[in-house]
Amino acid sequence: MKVELLKCLYDPKEYKDTGFIEFAFAGRSNAGKSSLINTLYMCNIAKVSKTPGKTKTINLFKIEDKYAIVDLPGYGYAKVPIEAMLHWKKLIEHYITHSKRLNTVFILTDIRRGIEEEELMLMDWLKSLKKDYKIVFTKIDKISKNELVKTKEKYATIEPFYFSALTKEGRKDILKYIGEKCLLKK
Repeated sequence: MKVELLKCLYDPKEYKDTGFIEFAFAGRSNAGKSSLINTLYMCNIAKVSKTPGKTKTINLFKIEDKYAIVDLPGYGYAKVPIEAMLHWKKLIEHYITHSKRLNTVFILTDIRRGIEEEELMLMDWLKSLKKDYKIVFTKIDKISKNELVKTKEKYATIEPFYFSALTKEGRKDILKYIGEKCLLKK
């Protein structure tokens, strides 16, 4: 797939309409956003690190001249000053409230954590803005098949995606969802 960096946003006011339908990826600083993005597009466009908080800007990428993906800074634990975290929050809030082309926010969460208070707050806020979102449980290779079955039963009503960067499980499902959303917008 052809992937091209459009822009890295350091300031909320830098956001300009991309001209493409947009899909954003949000989640905790250690949820695996960069790994998911790199696995989806089979390249190393997003920085992967064992240290949470490496994504410090909003990174917009154009995919195949068809749509854009938006890599948002993580929330939650990161070894950065509180001022940096507050700046990221402002960046994210401005982008989500001002993008006219944002189709879906993928909320990534480590399957071992499940959906916690921060994810619930984000979901409620997105609902209040009438923004679509999908939950993506990451790192499914880190739990047993039995635990995965139990998790799928628990969250069946919200129809989340289940993803592993290691095995690439869930990759096709997420790309299919994005493809279908792009077709609907034409």
